Amino acid sequence: MAFEVPHKHDISLDGQDMRNQMIENFKAIEQEDKDDDQALSDEVTDRKKGDDAEKAARQSADDGLEERIKKLEDNSATHDEVKQVSQEWNNRASHIARGTDVETTKAVVEQILQEKGMI
Repeated sequence: MAFEVPHKHDISLDGQDMRNQMIENFKAIEQEDKDDDQALSDEVTDRKKGDDAEKAARQSADDGLEERIKKLEDNSATHDEVKQVSQEWNNRASHIARGTDVETTKAVVEQILQEKGMI
């Protein structure tokens, strides 16, 4: 049994036609490669733009958060400061309750005198 090339009857044996067909095929392959390279290059460029935009957005968000944190830190009190103010208010409330807070007593007396029309 002899080996047969598949589709041998479909293959043109004319040397010039075969050569021209091969040239056209190689040109088509080269063009596809160029198109693929351009598409890949375009995709890389688009992704880079997207990465740059995402990086800028993240940086902007980070800057905003840093600014908010700074404001919170500037406006916040330490535990010791809160404790100190709390103690001062407790002392003041105690003095007011006992009637020994001079500033409050003076303000109350002045208010009463104004209500009575004495000052």
